[in-house]
Amino acid sequence: MHWLERAASERRVGDSFALVANALTALHAPDELTALARRAVDDEVRHQGLSFLVAQRFFGHPIAPPARLPFAPPAHRNASPSLRHRLHILGQCALNETSATAVLEASLAEATGALAKSALRELLADEVEHARIGWGFLGTLSAEERAAVQPWLFALVHGNMRTWRDTERAYPSDDSLVAHGAISRSLLERALQLALRDLIIPGFKQLGFDTAEIERWAQAGAPTDGSFVPQETA
Repeated sequence: MHWLERAASERRVGDSFALVANALTALHAPDELTALARRAVDDEVRHQGLSFLVAQRFFGHPIAPPARLPFAPPAHRNASPSLRHRLHILGQCALNETSATAVLEASLAEATGALAKSALRELLADEVEHARIGWGFLGTLSAEERAAVQPWLFALVHGNMRTWRDTERAYPSDDSLVAHGAISRSLLERALQLALRDLIIPGFKQLGFDTAEIERWAQAGAPTDGSFVPQETA
């Protein structure tokens, strides 16, 4: 079931990368970043096919492909059009894809099945490149553009963590399934915390963003249940 769910989600990520590619074009981003985003759309379609193939192998008989999941991009209603483009790129690439690389790496470390390991390696290699689109783009921002993004930073990081945790998925009832690429709750949480602590926060700090509030939240366990109140609204 995990690989069938992954097939559906990978296709939706492809829709998100179409949005990212259009945003990069609208912002006149470096051509190489835009080209990578366009390629990422195709990558995610390939990921869908790969995940569906793995699912069929585990089922052992032909199965119907999953229904296409709806895609609704974040509204960011109070942002200007240009800022909204930047937030979409940041959210999908620097945040979501960075988290995805940590989850895939953790899953690969636990996998022992040859089919799952092969598929996870291919997915991971692409997701690393997809995350770099976001970090590379953020590195091109002017001081003024970074200042416009800064007030949105905590909400974006918090929202990404909440989405990963709250997304409905068929968690394995048997730990042996983790060996075949299924994601357990504990594996997911460890990977998300690692991504936040070792990748996302350092990445933003290196680019000159203020991460004090995100660090305070991370030290509290990065709760997404409403128990953490940002200082500016406390």
